[in-house]
Amino acid sequence: MTVAETSVPSPIKVLVVDDDATIRSTLAAAVSGWGYRPLEATTLAETLTIIKREQPHALLLDAKLPDGSGIEALDTLRKRSPELVIIIITAYDTTKHAFEAGMRQAYGYVPKPIDQEQLRLMLEQAFRNRRVERRLISREERTQSVSGEVRRGRPQRQTAAPLGNLIVKAMKLLGLSYKDIVAESEHLARLSNNSDMRIGKSTIGNIISGKIRQPGTAKLNSLRIILNLSRADMDAAIGLQPERRFAEQLETTRARTHEVPIDAVTRQRRMRIPILREDTKLEDTHFFDASVKRWADVEVEYLASFYPPHLCYVVVGEEDNNAAPIAPPGSRLLVNKLLNKIIPAGNVSFHERELYYVLTPNGFTCVYAEISADKIVLIPHPASGNLREEYNRNEVEIIGQVVGVLYPG
Repeated sequence: MTVAETSVPSPIKVLVVDDDATIRSTLAAAVSGWGYRPLEATTLAETLTIIKREQPHALLLDAKLPDGSGIEALDTLRKRSPELVIIIITAYDTTKHAFEAGMRQAYGYVPKPIDQEQLRLMLEQAFRNRRVERRLISREERTQSVSGEVRRGRPQRQTAAPLGNLIVKAMKLLGLSYKDIVAESEHLARLSNNSDMRIGKSTIGNIISGKIRQPGTAKLNSLRIILNLSRADMDAAIGLQPERRFAEQLETTRARTHEVPIDAVTRQRRMRIPILREDTKLEDTHFFDASVKRWADVEVEYLASFYPPHLCYVVVGEEDNNAAPIAPPGSRLLVNKLLNKIIPAGNVSFHERELYYVLTPNGFTCVYAEISADKIVLIPHPASGNLREEYNRNEVEIIGQVVGVLYPG
């Protein structure tokens, strides 16, 4: 572990964890340039040691490390340091990692090659949120000090956190105590065979006080069931505004082409599915409505746990004009990841041939493609003015085929 030296050390520490020395040192230098104090680690074991000793404020964590998965370590890291800002860095299957990171309460994720501007803004926003929380707590402490109260920790059921207020209100309406919550959560954990659904008394207190700003999904589900709360109310209490966040993600433009994180797409979205009558004979032709017992609203996130989503949203970067004018910079694309094989174009125009979302050694791009022997040839639209690029097959990943384009307004 090395610590970058600065003339005036910043009080904000950012731990960079990556086994690639080049990436690690580059990120540490960028972090230092943004005014933070960088720390470095190469393994999960070293990370846990540094967190215990240095107590960093943020963690830039590679998804794959020599001694384990950064994604799998999120639960442990969150338990040891609930307020730590964790941002996942990954070069593999960004959609899957984004979903898993969101479920395990990472603050966000950044794909490789790393967009340093995106990462800088993400850190700034995270620290800005933390400062607002601290000011709220500090203001409450000063008020109590003036009123002459003797304060030993936060009194039970007293909170400035929106989620805490929601929980306290529900507990009062249902006449439940902390002990009741613990007992019910243990019962749910046994029924679901999921120990993460258990909520200890201290955990409830930390959630109510705001020390745990965004609990894990399993614990949120326990609270929602026990307190008879809606997911919409709980999401609003922890600051998630799904429709607005998805719209903002789509409207965000950057120099590089990038994918919108899947949790921004699926959060709070539901699908209607039919529940068929027990006596329905699917081998017979009949009116469908007569076979439906009822309709059910199912959350997309729940369905995604059985069948990972294959459609993703992509924003074409301001510097990526390979597909212009078919998909110019600023376009929003719908990409089907199941269609990741290059189809021979034949003698068709560029308006008719398949357009692909591709990961190259230089980053993501939207481009046409052909296979030539053991090579992949990336072909920009003739009107773009760009030249063809040839790569070995193992150097390029065809992520999916563009099946929809929304042009910049």
